[in-house]
Amino acid sequence: MNAMRSPRSIIRVVYLLTLSGSLIWLGGIFLAPYLESRRSALTAFIYAVYAPLCHQIPSRSFACFGHPLAVCGRCLGIYLGFLLGVGLYAVLRGFLEARLPKTEIFITMSLPIVLDTAANFFHLWMSPNWFRLVLGLIWGTTLPFYFITGLAELGQQIRVRRQSGVVS
Repeated sequence: MNAMRSPRSIIRVVYLLTLSGSLIWLGGIFLAPYLESRRSALTAFIYAVYAPLCHQIPSRSFACFGHPLAVCGRCLGIYLGFLLGVGLYAVLRGFLEARLPKTEIFITMSLPIVLDTAANFFHLWMSPNWFRLVLGLIWGTTLPFYFITGLAELGQQIRVRRQSGVVS
């Protein structure tokens, strides 16, 4: 079996691509206010990249270089948590096999951020940015265990179909 196509190799490639993508994505979040502080023409473009995924309300965003980050506190927590989860994935799961954690874990880890988001939406309370950040960290940390595993399983299925001559 070709080493690049073994299940372990697929997980490693997915892991490295996820790690690289996470670092680049987080870099852009901090690049936006830096470019704004330098009055760069690229500033609007960088903020626009994140706009479809985040409301970017300045009062709900942390600042850097005297300008708001490209995402709000909750989204920042999710992305930082995702990166933390990618690191934990390597330590806790390794690269031997791809298997999804139990659904109950996902639901349990999602519950705090869902409740807080709903309560804020319905104006039951307004969470401070640090709290939104913490809830985002908690939830974001769980996501790589599903994301990496799901992509690795997809890669494995594609590999099996190619080996068997089935083309979709």
